[in-house]
Amino acid sequence: MPEIRGEGKPLQNFHSFFKLRRPRRYAAQMGYPGTGVPMTAALAHPVTAHPHVEIPLGATAVAAAIVVLIVALAVPTGGVSKADPGTATYSWHGSLSLPQVVARTVAVVGLALAILAGRVGVDDELENIAPALSLGAGLPLLFLAALLVGPIWRWLDPWDATARLLLRDDRSEPPGHVWPAVAVALAALWFISVYPQPLDPRAVGTALAVYSVVTLGGCVALGRIRWLASGEPLGLLLTWVALTPRRRLVSWRPPRGAEALLGVSVGGLLFGAFRRTELWSGVAVLPTALLYSTAAFLLAGTTTAGLFMLAVHKTSSRDSRVGVAYGIVPVVAGIVLAVGLALNRLFTSVQLLPGLVGDPLGRGWDVLGPSTQWLDPAPLGTVGLLVLQLCVVVVVHVVGAVVVGRRLERGTARTAAALTLTAVVATSVAVVSLH
Repeated sequence: MPEIRGEGKPLQNFHSFFKLRRPRRYAAQMGYPGTGVPMTAALAHPVTAHPHVEIPLGATAVAAAIVVLIVALAVPTGGVSKADPGTATYSWHGSLSLPQVVARTVAVVGLALAILAGRVGVDDELENIAPALSLGAGLPLLFLAALLVGPIWRWLDPWDATARLLLRDDRSEPPGHVWPAVAVALAALWFISVYPQPLDPRAVGTALAVYSVVTLGGCVALGRIRWLASGEPLGLLLTWVALTPRRRLVSWRPPRGAEALLGVSVGGLLFGAFRRTELWSGVAVLPTALLYSTAAFLLAGTTTAGLFMLAVHKTSSRDSRVGVAYGIVPVVAGIVLAVGLALNRLFTSVQLLPGLVGDPLGRGWDVLGPSTQWLDPAPLGTVGLLVLQLCVVVVVHVVGAVVVGRRLERGTARTAAALTLTAVVATSVAVVSLH
């Protein structure tokens, strides 16, 4: 059988839902050897052989950088409240309303289902609900909802919901820093960006189980509030992103280590996208590709974190620190969404979920019909998808630039934050375009 390649490396190592190991009942639709469908049909599939779209890469990146820089420097500074607007949005804060309890119950069931399906369900990414429910659709949609709606994580946090049952009399306090979350984020992002098959159901089930054990173990050992406020990166990032609507991010006070957490998130996600471009294909075929990818991932994450930390300046207030964190928070959400859109993974996952809910373990129940019954693998086409990704990237950077302008007085701090955002948007546009 001729070798099919995608993103510059063999398809069997491809980071997507579509592999050569497919359900037989869908193989004829996709065009594989032995199905009677010409191989040209398979090669024309927008996921197995992603076609290139010619765009002026340099001009696009420079134009985006100029727009972000102008906005960040030109927006007038607004009034900043001294009150922390995030208290009411923290998933670990205070008591929960009855609707929130109901929503969290559903979230706990969904998490348990994803772990169970990943570990014991059918070992196929198209027929197992775990990949689509977690990384395929769940992660980007959570960040999109937080960016547009607000504190969605307070309604859905399954780990806080479980920890509240385990620790009914928790009196711990937030430590004022998020350094443990940086280490946890590096491990989670390594799985997403470096691990060869992060959408394999067995790997997804294991990763979710390990993350749950670490999170609940931290809550038991250090206290629910203390650990969730400092050591659980997903909840922290979603909480910060939820401050963007209604301009609450301007009054946010970043905890110590926030720039590092945002930096490893941005650097790790962008490297994951870059690793699946043709520029990395020469490294991907080496026997030590995983080692090189890990080293490059750590370099990208720590370098970005260091860049963000250098952009932090102390103000006249004794305990006040200002920097690029205000502008990077919405950027993280946009990058998660743009990377999730790549190769139509988000659209594919959303289309698969209704059918997978009726057969989460892939046992052939088909209660709601086959998961791929109405699957359109490229609803926007190649050009439309790329335009959407670039629009998402540029818009969130402009939003970040507005926040920086509103929060920081004109001077060294604002200039440093503006230049940092400019570098990030240029890099993001380049990586997304290459991807």
